[in-house]
Amino acid sequence: MGNKGSRLNPKTVEELQKHLGSELMDEDIKTWYQDYKESLTPGKTQLTRKDFIEVYNKLFTGDAKEFAEHVFRTFDTDGNNMVDFQEFVVGLFVSSSQDMDKKLNWAFRVYDINGDGYITKDEMSKIITSICKMTTAAVQSVDQLTQELFSDLDVNKDDKISYEEFLEGASKNDFVINLLQPDPEPDS
Repeated sequence: MGNKGSRLNPKTVEELQKHLGSELMDEDIKTWYQDYKESLTPGKTQLTRKDFIEVYNKLFTGDAKEFAEHVFRTFDTDGNNMVDFQEFVVGLFVSSSQDMDKKLNWAFRVYDINGDGYITKDEMSKIITSICKMTTAAVQSVDQLTQELFSDLDVNKDDKISYEEFLEGASKNDFVINLLQPDPEPDS
């Protein structure tokens, strides 16, 4: 995939680099732009939820629909049910970032399905279930895994995990973040 036929505005590249940092290379942005354009429904200029889910389903052997819905929600920052190119790049950059603060912030938003600032046991169970459906990751029962993770992270035992509890717990238990990796297979 080259950048032939790309109509990527140089100002867009500048804005993305300004927003995300200069370590984001022009060539990376151009490659992501081509991937983005190839994923669009003909005649559309933004990724629909359906397009986004189809892209995710191509990446995994299992059913990625549910997990893609959660990721779509975090990419669609303006809430218009479409992902434009800038949202796409920011989402990719943050979700794959080596900056642990950015990664944890994104991960919390994935787990916090209703956006109320807390993760409930039900929300955690839904995320873990969706991850298990799209991969061949061998985990114990979803209920047991949810209970163990929730118990570790809910420090004040109020049946919800705050952002602060999530940050503290995830820094001690990288399994929470590893579940959200593109290939959450356990280490051999």
